[in-house]
Amino acid sequence: MISNLVLWLLIIWLVVRYYSLPKKDHMYTTVVPASYLISVPNRTEIQKNVECAAFSSAFVLRHFGIESEGDQLYRRYPRKLLDGTVYPKAITVFFKRLGYPSTYFHGNINTLRQQISRGVPVILFIRVHADRRFLHFVPVVGYDETHFYLADSLDFKRNCEEPLYNRKVSVSELKSLWNTWLPFSRHSYIVIEPKLNS
Repeated sequence: MISNLVLWLLIIWLVVRYYSLPKKDHMYTTVVPASYLISVPNRTEIQKNVECAAFSSAFVLRHFGIESEGDQLYRRYPRKLLDGTVYPKAITVFFKRLGYPSTYFHGNINTLRQQISRGVPVILFIRVHADRRFLHFVPVVGYDETHFYLADSLDFKRNCEEPLYNRKVSVSELKSLWNTWLPFSRHSYIVIEPKLNS
């Protein structure tokens, strides 16, 4: 009986360690701009399959001035699952291997706005559709009082053609999409910092 309990606790510990849980985002500043848009020129590529983690990563790398293509990154992306998808920790592992500090957080609309206003695209972990289980990584590049602006690699999710983003979602829609079914991953996002030696 006790050995079974110890075995289950060990399995749970290994799963949590391997997949990683998001940390609570404690970024609280007194002043957050009412609106913010990252103005670094970039482009949004369109994925063909389940490569959204790599396409989001390529977008962030281009933000840092490193030319990258999502489909090429996907071929060497770490920790792919059997269906070809990746989980959030894989993104942090990918960036850390390249020398970029990155953290998997969970937070709220205010902490998300604070992170975006630091000037680096934040990779959101959301549902593709609010009423379905499909999950998606997407860079968010700006916000205002009522909307968030995304650089979405899913062609059918585009709803605008602005130079810096291609999808605009209301705060209420984002909250619905951000409420993922995956345990411990609701309201989560990945923050990538510039290289320490930059």
